[in-house]
Amino acid sequence: MRTTGKKSSNTLVRDLVNVGIFGALYLVLSGLGASIGFIPAFIVVSTCVVSLVTSVPLFLFFSKVERPLLCCVLLCTLFGVVMTISGHGISFGLLCVIYGVLAGLCLKLFHKNFVGCLLANVMISFVPSSMMIPLWFSTEEYLAYCSSVCDSAYIAHLAELSSSYWPLIGLFGFGAAGAVVGGFIARRMMKKHFERIGLAK
Repeated sequence: MRTTGKKSSNTLVRDLVNVGIFGALYLVLSGLGASIGFIPAFIVVSTCVVSLVTSVPLFLFFSKVERPLLCCVLLCTLFGVVMTISGHGISFGLLCVIYGVLAGLCLKLFHKNFVGCLLANVMISFVPSSMMIPLWFSTEEYLAYCSSVCDSAYIAHLAELSSSYWPLIGLFGFGAAGAVVGGFIARRMMKKHFERIGLAK
């Protein structure tokens, strides 16, 4: 019994370490991917870029953790906390937790096979896609927040986007599409490279 308890404790520590490492990596890569959104014409497709650049690290993360539900919740919560502190609001943080639960359930339901990892990747793609939801439901407050860091032309473009819900649908659609494409790329890369050097199961 003692051995089992020690093993469980060791795997929990490894899971928490992986959450910290991949959480930090996800923050950096998603920030880099989202930076294309500072070009007005690419705002809607920026979520696709984020999903593409984060898919390989996320698939590797899924393959390494022993407690997928807990780890996905912690990963998304970490992102939500950082974004909440930066001014995105508590509601966004709560959405991140929900997406983390859904991603973890996908992995548990499909036992971390490719379908489960792909669905979990799609669920996590909704995290950056949700960052701009306030543009459509709290338009004035969101534009006021953005005006402190963006020029007037960019704010005008955001205001134009808020006049229709199609850009919001596009944010989620492109994000999910990028997660699917990125998932197939990740499967190919993991099979050809990561498994050879023992970084993925």
